[in-house]
Amino acid sequence: MTEKVLGILELENKPMMHPGALSAPGTFGFPVKRLTVPGATTNSVVGSSSASVKEAYIACAKQLENEGVSAIIANCGFSAPFQNDVAAAIKVPLALSSLVLVPLLARTLPAGKVVGILTYDSTKLEERHFAGAGWSTRDISVAVGGIEGSETWRELAEPNPVISPEVVTGDIVSAVESLMKANPAIGAIVLECAGFPLAANAVREATGLPVADYVSLGRLMIEMSPCL
Repeated sequence: MTEKVLGILELENKPMMHPGALSAPGTFGFPVKRLTVPGATTNSVVGSSSASVKEAYIACAKQLENEGVSAIIANCGFSAPFQNDVAAAIKVPLALSSLVLVPLLARTLPAGKVVGILTYDSTKLEERHFAGAGWSTRDISVAVGGIEGSETWRELAEPNPVISPEVVTGDIVSAVESLMKANPAIGAIVLECAGFPLAANAVREATGLPVADYVSLGRLMIEMSPCL
């Protein structure tokens, strides 16, 4: 049986390589094939969903499929609006955004609890992103917070982010704590940004809640993908 390979469609911004980060060596216990999507940057994907960027995602997903990956994810949750069109162009399982995990976590919670979403920029996360991930706030109650204004927020928009894991973790935990203070009904958390997984355990420890992120998604996609 051939070993399964996870394909990751990446922004042009250099991904963080700190231990625990999505693209860091050793994060997954299976092979990973990374491919940069031309024209896809933090600003171009978070700020809009242009047709040219969507076509680049489609072309790169096809390339990864041709190179033999078993499943594909991306490294920006704001790519969710491209989900249907990219999925229609390939045959392997695809999940562009960790936002697809929101319905799963919502179903694990008791009545009265909501899913907290920590995103790169809460001012830019819209209903169209949720729709791309297959759900709506009409059906699932969520509370959304972001890290905008933080050092991590500024650095992740740079072509080559330079930031310590301690700063990233501090910014994320602080934002989660603020989100929970404003929304005490939060019962589980989804980390939208692919820069956040290195802080996932710190968030679990700080909140005592279930936390899902892009690493959770990547493992799920490989676990459920067909054996070749």
